[in-house]
Amino acid sequence: MPGYSADDSMVRVDFFKESGKWYMTEAVKFIDYARDDIQAAFRDSLREHFKDNPSRLKGMTAVCLEPYHKWAHPLMIKDW
Repeated sequence: MPGYSADDSMVRVDFFKESGKWYMTEAVKFIDYARDDIQAAFRDSLREHFKDNPSRLKGMTAVCLEPYHKWAHPLMIKDW
């Protein structure tokens, strides 16, 4: 499965405002490829990505269409 960059674990995550309007895209390192709970792995990946500024993009909806996970399927977290 091709990743968002040369590193397969880097994935594209789109962020949407509460209204549903697209806001921005970020490249996020998807951690824990083999974790049973893919939703928790996505949430932890976002937390790790924003650890230096945890309030950045809070309250938005995060969408990853191609996560780097053994059971990959599109993911969405509202108000992550």
